[in-house]
Amino acid sequence: LVWGEMMNSIEVRVNFRAGHRLIEPYKGKCNNVHGEGYTAICIFESEKLDKCEMVLDFGTTKKKIKEWIDTNWDHAYIYNEKDRLGKYLKKNGFKTYSLGVHNPTAEYMAKYLFAAIHTFLGLNIKKVGIIESFEDSIAWYEA
Repeated sequence: LVWGEMMNSIEVRVNFRAGHRLIEPYKGKCNNVHGEGYTAICIFESEKLDKCEMVLDFGTTKKKIKEWIDTNWDHAYIYNEKDRLGKYLKKNGFKTYSLGVHNPTAEYMAKYLFAAIHTFLGLNIKKVGIIESFEDSIAWYEA
């Protein structure tokens, strides 16, 4: 078989749950504390396959991403550092994760996770998507 140059890709999905709320300047029902069932979709691409003829090993890659999400976001309150509730929960021993001065929107979480996978896990990622409530629209961040 003869194939032209093609991009190879794999997709890894990790489900997790977390609480959050959006603070000003946002105004709407998401100002209230609520929980989400999220799915992180991580896409890796490579023009060439490795010596095992893979982009990356699914099991190893998913394990690394799941470990990061479980440690940092799963069953945590993800918050903007200006959110007094996040500071209160952290001070009182609850699992929290600050996104700095950014609201924990699906869009910003996708961007943040993209950077975390690239920086902390050392994986060359192409695209990250975050789905809220396991079914709602998806927010993508792409390099």
